[in-house]
Amino acid sequence: MKNPLRKRFKRDLLSNRGRYLAIFAMLTVTIAIMSGFLAVADGAQTVLDQNRADAKVEDGSFTTARALSREARAAVEKRGVTIYQNNYRELPLSDDTTLRIYPERTDFNLVTVISGSSPTADEIALDRLFAASYGLAIGDTVTVDGVPLTITGTISLPDYSSLFKNNADLMMDSFHFGVGVVTPAAFAGWPATEIINGYGYRFDNRDLSITAQRQLATEIKDQLIASGVLLTGFVSAENNQSIAFIDDDMGSDVPMMKVLLSLIILIMAFVFAIVISSTIEAEAAIIGTLLASGYTKAELLRHYLTMPVAVTLASAVLGNLIGYLVMPDFFKVMYDSSYSLPPMTIRVNREALLLTTVVPLVLMVVINFVTLTRKLGLTPLQFLRKELHQNRHRRAVKLPRISFFSRFRLRVILQNKASYLTLFVGIFLASFILMFGLAITPMISHYVDSIKTAAVSDYQYLLKAPAEPQNPGSAEKMTVAGLETWYPPAGKNIEVAFWGLREDSRYFPELSLAADETGVYLSDGLAKKLGAKAGAQLDFVNPYTNREDTVTVLGIVDYPGGLTVFLSQAQLNALLDREADYFNGYFSDQELTFVDKNVVATVITPAEMAKFGDQMLSSFTQLAPLCLFAAVVIYLVLMVVLTKLVIDKNALYISYLKVFGYETAEISKLYLRATTTVVLGSLILSLPLVKLGIQGSFYLVQMKLSGYLPVYLPLYLYPLIVAIGMASYLGINFLQLRRINQIPLAAALKNRE
Repeated sequence: MKNPLRKRFKRDLLSNRGRYLAIFAMLTVTIAIMSGFLAVADGAQTVLDQNRADAKVEDGSFTTARALSREARAAVEKRGVTIYQNNYRELPLSDDTTLRIYPERTDFNLVTVISGSSPTADEIALDRLFAASYGLAIGDTVTVDGVPLTITGTISLPDYSSLFKNNADLMMDSFHFGVGVVTPAAFAGWPATEIINGYGYRFDNRDLSITAQRQLATEIKDQLIASGVLLTGFVSAENNQSIAFIDDDMGSDVPMMKVLLSLIILIMAFVFAIVISSTIEAEAAIIGTLLASGYTKAELLRHYLTMPVAVTLASAVLGNLIGYLVMPDFFKVMYDSSYSLPPMTIRVNREALLLTTVVPLVLMVVINFVTLTRKLGLTPLQFLRKELHQNRHRRAVKLPRISFFSRFRLRVILQNKASYLTLFVGIFLASFILMFGLAITPMISHYVDSIKTAAVSDYQYLLKAPAEPQNPGSAEKMTVAGLETWYPPAGKNIEVAFWGLREDSRYFPELSLAADETGVYLSDGLAKKLGAKAGAQLDFVNPYTNREDTVTVLGIVDYPGGLTVFLSQAQLNALLDREADYFNGYFSDQELTFVDKNVVATVITPAEMAKFGDQMLSSFTQLAPLCLFAAVVIYLVLMVVLTKLVIDKNALYISYLKVFGYETAEISKLYLRATTTVVLGSLILSLPLVKLGIQGSFYLVQMKLSGYLPVYLPLYLYPLIVAIGMASYLGINFLQLRRINQIPLAAALKNRE
């Protein structure tokens, strides 16, 4: 004989279809997003690791002022590494776009052809992401020294999975920087004076631990310096943003998404617990009758656990189907528009399956089991008398002398405080997601605008060697160097730009830069990143000479252009062991002309600095629609479920009010307005917590950025968050009014209490 309790499933599902449908929708959307994201992240990591192994990615690279001698190479290779030639040339495609060209490499950093074919004579293959961003396609041409090169294919390079022109750049930039390869013969035909001496190395022992790799990288650099090599750049693969940035990115994004998934599932589990608790209270007499009739508590426990588990399981199945069949296309676009990776294959991810299916089911079972066990611990007589709370006869909270409607609404809030507390937590989570999505665009735009506003000169020239311009005008000499300091949150050194300025610098007149001064000034971004204040002492190391120095912070400068240390030119030259009159850069308000154009290493303009905003907007703003969608879904589901719960719980009293002649509009003032007050209060009270959450999240984001992106939340976002939350709530108010209309007057007459 079938258990007659099973007949109640259909009735429960139909009578509470709105509640179950809302929970089902939220779980399905959450699981679909999470499973799709985790599957794509796993696919990207898998193809990245496989490609690095197959393409023999470098373990480090360096550049030199002169070609590496045979003796220096031999001395380094005795350390257990193999050095490879890795020369390149940089070609300006336009005023603000640079193409870095390598000869096709055959021993390491091998090319992966994505579409088309490898180049032959008078041909070139371009990085896929750069070609797409710059609007180039197979068959187009780029001109080098007046010679047109036909694009034969799009490629990915293992040493450029992220397109960073300089390792100290704040953000990758596929709009203004790209890489390409030509045949070795074509590359050999270009002027030697325009070739940058580059080298890569790979460890002979491929099983070295991370610690051993770091130690060996240090030994390689030390040996190069000891051999008299004049290094102009040295970076290990671990610290090379073009290689490691994607690892850092996924290393923070994936855990954050997992935490977000866990929070949403946890909230929904508690919602189910409140729903079941309310159901048991409403069906107390029925449960008492069943227990008195011989049904065991275990049978009732299984009965009331069935619907939460069934809804969760159905959501997990549908969510995973959508996650693997639909969502990967969306997330693959996000990865493909930010990173240069070979094509990835999406497959079922065991960890994602565990997190999106097993974990939600376990949470639902555990939380609801605890709730039901506590509720079903009462005797049949207590259920029949509806004595479900030990504090049932506790004295009611004394309310202030206010209007009847206000006191009534306050009593409703106190009676449903558990539901409203869950609603507050859900509103905070939804507001956080929404704020994150809405804040990205204004935050980056504000950063770009601040760079333009704070630019000290129209041009900043960095030179390979001291040189005088043909039109010096009012140009001011400076010394620039890149030193490193330890950054504990990231567990690695970060590069900091040191600017040596004239004592009477007209570009920084507010700074006291005496030649005999031993202190320095920090840009505000660097000070915030390092947590340094005036009077602090910081240790810096020259990565090319291993010289270590300790400097004292004199003050903080409002300069958003990068992580920068300002000091006198004489002091910096002394730190670099240079002559007192040494310089390698200019500040200028006009474009400078040099006899030898190759002496110019970099020209920085406000537009050049601000162009990183284009890439950052492209990378982050794709999250905005997803965040908005997820936040609104959370708002709607929680409000539908919990407001309906409040009305159902008070159905008897609403029926009494109808008997006494109260109209629907008046009843809604008592019950719906109580919920409205809680929703509005939760939206407003959660805003400070949301702000703290955003600041904490971006602190984690800063750990993977070489620069500092200040958190900027414009004031209009706060009322906008409240408006969206209230609009979501008011959208379901109509449904709850219908629910009140459907409560019959007969409910009051049938009550037997």
